[in-house]
Amino acid sequence: MTLGLVLGCAFGASLCLLLFALVPPRPALSTVVGRWERQRARQTLAAGMSTDTSWQGRLGRWMVARLAQHGVTFGKLRADLELTDSTLEAHLVRKVTYGLFGLLLPTLVTVTVMSVGVNPPLTVPAFGGLLLGALFFWVPDLSVVQAAEQRRHELRRALSCYLDLVAMSLAGGRGIPEALPTAARIGTGWAFELLRSSLDHARRVGETPWAALADLGKRTGMQELQDLGGALMLVADDGAKVRRSLSSRATSQRRRQLAEAEGAAAKADQSMEMAQVVLFIGFVLFLGFPAVVAVMGL
Repeated sequence: MTLGLVLGCAFGASLCLLLFALVPPRPALSTVVGRWERQRARQTLAAGMSTDTSWQGRLGRWMVARLAQHGVTFGKLRADLELTDSTLEAHLVRKVTYGLFGLLLPTLVTVTVMSVGVNPPLTVPAFGGLLLGALFFWVPDLSVVQAAEQRRHELRRALSCYLDLVAMSLAGGRGIPEALPTAARIGTGWAFELLRSSLDHARRVGETPWAALADLGKRTGMQELQDLGGALMLVADDGAKVRRSLSSRATSQRRRQLAEAEGAAAKADQSMEMAQVVLFIGFVLFLGFPAVVAVMGL
C-alpha cells in the first residue's frame, strides 16, 4: 500500500514535470522586456569574460535558459549572487548536486544496512530521500542569503563613507560626473572596488554615473543605491544641493547603523541574562535535588 502510494506520487510528479517542459507558459511582457534590458546593459561587460566550457557550465546555462523560457528569472537570488561573486549557473548546478546527494543518501545507507542482515522497510529510503533531497536542495540558498546579507551590511557602511568622500570632492570644486568616480578610487575594499568597477563600466558605455549607481542597486538589491541614483539624477545640475543631500544621507545612514548596532548589543545582553538565569535555575536544582530525594525517601 505504502509502496504503491510512493510510486504513484513519483509518477504524478514526473507527468507534471513532463507537461511543464512540453507546454511552457508564456512569460509576462515585463519579464521579456527586463531580460532584453539586462542583456543590453551587460553586453559590453560580458564580451570580455571567458565562457565556462566544462560540463557544469554547460549544464548551468541549459538550466537557466530552460527556466527563463518558463518565466523563472530568480530576481532575488540573482541580487544575492551578484554580491557573493557567484553565477546563477554555478549555483543551480550546486543545488541540483546537493539535492541528488540528499535523495540518494538514504538509499545508500539502506543498502549498507541490508548488507549486514537488517531489512528496514522501503518507506524509509523513499520518504527519507525525498525529505533529505528537498533539505539539501535548499541549503545552498540559505548560505547565499546569509553571505549576501553580510555583504549588504558591509556595503551600507562603505556607502556612508563614500557619500562623505563625494561631498568633500564636490566642495573642492569638482563636478558630479568627476566626483563620483574620484571618490570611489580613494577607498579600499571590495565595496569600493564594486562601486569603482560599476562607474568605470558606465563611463565606457556612455552612461551617467548616477544611472550606474541605480543599476548597481537594482542588481544587488540595495535600495539605498537606487534612491541615491534617483536623487542625483534630479539635482545633478545644482552642486550645492547635491553636496547637502549627500551629507544628510551619510549622516542618516550612520545614525541607522548606530541604532542597529545598539539593537544588536541589547539583544546580546538579553541572551546573556537569559543564560545566567538558566544557569542559576540549574544550580538551584543541583543543590536542592538531593534534599528533595532525601525528604521523599523518609
